[in-house]
This record gives sequence, structure tokens and C-alpha cells, in this order.
Amino acid sequence: MSADRIIIAVHGAAVLLALAAALVWPRAGQAALMVPFGGSDIATVLRWADAEQAPLLSLDPGSGRVIARISTNRSLLSAISHGIVPIAVRGTGCTARPQGTRTSWTN
Repeated sequence: MSADRIIIAVHGAAVLLALAAALVWPRAGQAALMVPFGGSDIATVLRWADAEQAPLLSLDPGSGRVIARISTNRSLLSAISHGIVPIAVRGTGCTARPQGTRTSWTN
């Protein structure tokens, strides 16, 4: 493989990585779905949230879904070091449903 092709491949990978980060990387003050990976679990996410004083916006122990508000970029890097992938979520994904409403999934 020639050096030109290697450079083009590296630049292409960098562009794809930057695009992915721009789409899914939460900003400070924004809500994020905290997805544990590797040996992590929901308990790891809860310990991280407590240590970072990140307010929990949604917690579903049954599915393991945790949505927290991210305070700083440092806390995002801390989450990754604890085996947690933060994925940005829109505000509509963080609002509580009114009591008595049900969610129905249809195809």
C-alpha cells in the first residue's frame, strides 16, 4: 500500500471519528444515556454519578437505563475511564411521562 493511500485512509478515519463524536458526544449541561460496557454494570454507573455529582434524570433498574446530566467534559472522560459510554440524548428523551399514560409500541 502506498503512502498516499495510507494518509487518505487515516484522514478518512479521522473525519468519521469526528462526525461520530459530534453526533453522540454530549456537551456539558446536556443529558446523556450512560451505557456500561465491558465489566461495568448499572452499579458502576450509579457510583460514577455519585462521585461526579451528576444528577440522574431517569433511572430504570429493570432495563439498566440511566440518563444523567453531564456537568463537565472532565466527567465525560471519567465516565469512559470507568467503562461507561455517554451518548447524548435529546431533551424529549428525558421528560417524565404524565402519570396514568402508557407507552405502546406498534410496527
